Amino acid sequence: MSEPPPLHIRRAEAADAAVLAPLMAEWFLAAYGHASDAANTSAFVAANFERAKQAAEIANPDIVTLIAQSDGEMVGYAQVRFATRPPDCVTEASAYELGRFYFAPAHQGRGGAALLMDAVRATARERGGCWLWLLVWQEAPQAIRFYEKQGFAKVGTAVFLVGEDPKADFVLRGLV
Repeated sequence: MSEPPPLHIRRAEAADAAVLAPLMAEWFLAAYGHASDAANTSAFVAANFERAKQAAEIANPDIVTLIAQSDGEMVGYAQVRFATRPPDCVTEASAYELGRFYFAPAHQGRGGAALLMDAVRATARERGGCWLWLLVWQEAPQAIRFYEKQGFAKVGTAVFLVGEDPKADFVLRGLV
């Protein structure tokens, strides 16, 4: 078996929105497309993963979007959000949200997610962060195992809306 190409992680730039937005939708659907009906899933994708919204998020100084690339191809991304108010169960100061964290299904299990998490932590430290928090669907065992392996622990629950469909999420918190 050949070694996978090296992973390069960088901050997103304005020009990335056109390529990144449809990949965000694709990877969300691969992970969670089965979890809600088509109307709610379509509404969520339309509201969150269109080009103009991603361009605005990339331009927002309170959001850092990191892109993982392999051989010049986008294979994953993460977003660190500095202005999102944490849930009440996250009481620590300097806690920033890990708002999104996705890898293309074909690139999962190769160690790249751990490298991307290292970059997420470095990004949070650059802004004085001590903690990261995130929401993860309670019925996503692979994601939960990954975050726990990365040192995150369950500290509460929250509701996440996919369109109008409420999903039970865990709130996880970990050190930067």
